[in-house]
Amino acid sequence: MVNDATPSGAPGYPLVYRNLMAVGLLGAVYRARDDAATVSAAIELTLDDPTPFRVCRAIAQGIGGDAEYAATTLGEHVDAHPEDEGAKVALATAFLLARDERWKGILDEVLATSTDQNVRQAASGVLAHAAARESAPPN
Repeated sequence: MVNDATPSGAPGYPLVYRNLMAVGLLGAVYRARDDAATVSAAIELTLDDPTPFRVCRAIAQGIGGDAEYAATTLGEHVDAHPEDEGAKVALATAFLLARDERWKGILDEVLATSTDQNVRQAASGVLAHAAARESAPPN
């Protein structure tokens, strides 16, 4: 029998809650956007800080070809917190995955101005992924 509680004292969310998160994110990836939006909105309402989940959701929707969620949520976050370079890289990643050209300008700015080595490394990784996508034969 599956226990809905977290394993013996492990931090985190109950299994049923994590499953709801997975359903919302998978729905975004597989373009079941209405259902994914309903589940994800319910999850976000229960979180003390929904930002990490929103980043995951933006990336998942980017994989599913939708850049607008990232533009709205992460874009607003970046506008309100322009010093959050990690959010800028996440936004650029979601745009890249959705094949939205806005990713280039964001990464160019991060690489030109950031002094945070971890952020620069993440941005470079996104650029490497973009280069690999461009050189790969189409599916």
